[in-house]
Amino acid sequence: MARTTFSGPVRAGYQGGNANAQNPITPTTINAGDVIEVNQGTGAYGFYARVEPTVGFGSSTYQTPGESYGVFGRSQSGAPFATLPSTTFNHVAGVVGNFAVIGTYSNNGLMAGVMGIINTNTLSGDAAVMAFMQGDSGVTTARCAFGVAMAQTTGGSGFDYGIDLKMQDPVLDGGGPSGVIPYKKANIRMEDDVVVMVDAGAPVDGTTGDNFAGIGSMYIDSTAGNLYLQTGVITSPVWKLVTRAA
Repeated sequence: MARTTFSGPVRAGYQGGNANAQNPITPTTINAGDVIEVNQGTGAYGFYARVEPTVGFGSSTYQTPGESYGVFGRSQSGAPFATLPSTTFNHVAGVVGNFAVIGTYSNNGLMAGVMGIINTNTLSGDAAVMAFMQGDSGVTTARCAFGVAMAQTTGGSGFDYGIDLKMQDPVLDGGGPSGVIPYKKANIRMEDDVVVMVDAGAPVDGTTGDNFAGIGSMYIDSTAGNLYLQTGVITSPVWKLVTRAA
């Protein structure tokens, strides 16, 4: 790993107060097995680490990229590190987020096992959550970039949706102004710049999807219930009606 400049401290855990870089609070030390019960303040973190890359950090070559991770977790086994376990039913992961609010909890804020945040004022992020296959010392395969699994047989259990791209608005739900800005270009992008868009009203040739909607892109008019297919070049889209609502 490339040389890193750290700004800390690295906290074992803390509770209460407004926990951030500008207004730090006194940490509560966690010993093995201890649980922090939070009944005051507005910030609680079981573990907090901050890394600040600055002048002199990192690399400019793809062969040896620099790395700056707030939290890095690795579960490591197999040659040349260690002999693989002989057991055959183990959950193994580098990092796990376990959401365990039991029962029904009415909350306007976001609730998830893992949350990737693009911080305010950030203009150069690639993704809030990124699946990345590292290389390049040998053949590497995986079943998928993002997967779904379940160990649940209780009737009535299950995810409502496999993927939910309907924009959630926790600010509005909490009584504030709407914080939603719809997808700037499209809901989904695939190979060859094929995108899927959803909007009210019909698309406009030469305008809707200009310079980002490749041939084969789809547009769903959520008002009329019509589906359109992009048949022109990416710089001048031509939308053909595929289905018309009855």
